[in-house]
Amino acid sequence: MSWMFTLGALSKQEQFVTKDRSTVDRRSFLNSAKGACAVLATSNVLGPAAVLVEAGVRLTGASGAEAAGSEPLIAPPEIHSENGVLRAMITAAPGRVQLGDFAFPGLLYNGSYVPPVLRPRLGDTMQIAFRNQLPDDPSNLHFHGMSVSPRGNSDNVFLHVHPGDLLEYEVRIPADGHQGAGFFWYHPHAHGFVTKQILGGMSGGLVADGFERIFPIVKNLPERFFLIKHAEIGEGNQLISINGQINPTVAIRPDELQFWRIGHIGATLFIKFHIEGMPLYVLATDGHPLSSPRKVSEFFIGPGERIDAVAIGPEPGEYAMRTISFQNEAWRKPEPVQQLASIVSAGPRSSERDGEAEILPAHADEAHPWIEEARSAPIARRRTLQYSKTADRHAFMIDGQVFDDDRIDQTIKLGNTEEWTIVNTDQQYHSFHIHQTAFLVTEINGVSQNEDSLRDTFSVPPATDTEPSMLKVVIPFTDPVITGRFVYHCHAVDHEDKGMMGIIEVVASASELTDEPAHCGGAPRR
Repeated sequence: MSWMFTLGALSKQEQFVTKDRSTVDRRSFLNSAKGACAVLATSNVLGPAAVLVEAGVRLTGASGAEAAGSEPLIAPPEIHSENGVLRAMITAAPGRVQLGDFAFPGLLYNGSYVPPVLRPRLGDTMQIAFRNQLPDDPSNLHFHGMSVSPRGNSDNVFLHVHPGDLLEYEVRIPADGHQGAGFFWYHPHAHGFVTKQILGGMSGGLVADGFERIFPIVKNLPERFFLIKHAEIGEGNQLISINGQINPTVAIRPDELQFWRIGHIGATLFIKFHIEGMPLYVLATDGHPLSSPRKVSEFFIGPGERIDAVAIGPEPGEYAMRTISFQNEAWRKPEPVQQLASIVSAGPRSSERDGEAEILPAHADEAHPWIEEARSAPIARRRTLQYSKTADRHAFMIDGQVFDDDRIDQTIKLGNTEEWTIVNTDQQYHSFHIHQTAFLVTEINGVSQNEDSLRDTFSVPPATDTEPSMLKVVIPFTDPVITGRFVYHCHAVDHEDKGMMGIIEVVASASELTDEPAHCGGAPRR
């Protein structure tokens, strides 16, 4: 994410658990949705929530009258830790999803398209019983962005929970070290099944509480989540929701400060985002604080990316939160504009203060030393990864290979800091995500970046007709808790499912290092 700004609640859903469906695969998911889309497009029965029903054509935008009739933004439910332990039961099962005028068969956590936000604190343990009640497919849980152990029954994506089985996760969150307070998320990570499950609705927010100690300015502010998901309605049509709602209304008073946590917890869609006439003041990216707030008018957010920001209530009126049209794939038309929400500023002014003058001088009280470590540490090794695809787009590769869970692709000594260059030879956006550790973006297409925060996911621009694009990052492998095997991949998860992922092993001893890919002897399955 460059400072353009690029990164990368329950609706009224009438959901039910499907008992008689033998499988909900991606084809049936799309076909069912396409049927609903066709009926609506033919009859032109479009309520205020309908945004887009044909690829490349925006049929409705929320006018003032439409915004006034839309539902208020609903806060997602939350589960908090008690006495140092967060306990939860998460069940994956088929269910029906209703998004505005559209209904489709989904795959849900605890019967909800927007499941609870998990809210532990640093030093806590998450004890999560995960039950797979999907008809056919394995699944599991990944705690995206968390610097926790990848071993055992912690954040171990090599564990697969098969239909009918239950796995007790126990994730110990360090009280200190590299893991800080911030905004993260959870989702399935069983290779080959991720796209279908996230598109169906299997993802939720996760917050390591305590961010107010870093930026005290947010301590008493109203907190709002904007959990972005998308559903494929027919061929190539994307319906974007926030907290399971289509074009909700977000209320704010003039000059009121609110703490907004914006997370793309969807599967594949890249979004260029802005609010007409209303800037945001970014405090953190992917759960990692900036040293001071930065004012932005728009940002680019890919699957898996998050920002924390302060919003200031503008002058009374309605303000559209929209996407900006851009071209993701060279062979397709630019992405159409979609309205995401309507910001309604009304009521008495919050105060006579100058909100921007109060926010911009703020500084992180507990600036994390991790970013300084990434900036100053000597580079132990430089690696280059090349993203590519087959001509039929059925396979996506890193260094000419699809994912093999019996192969270790990179072996790294604990304590080293490395520089990785990701070369994208494909004429569409990809992204780079690595588990267990964050990274510092230092260069995009040869242009140095002055980044003020770390990332765990970053969008990689498309190649051009004449040359590939390049992303350069510095990755500290210095936290002892991450010793073990984990993965890196493109977080457009359809690309991951088709092979664009590799395995990394962080080892404690230099004697365990190897320059050649190794075989793991098989990944554990449950």
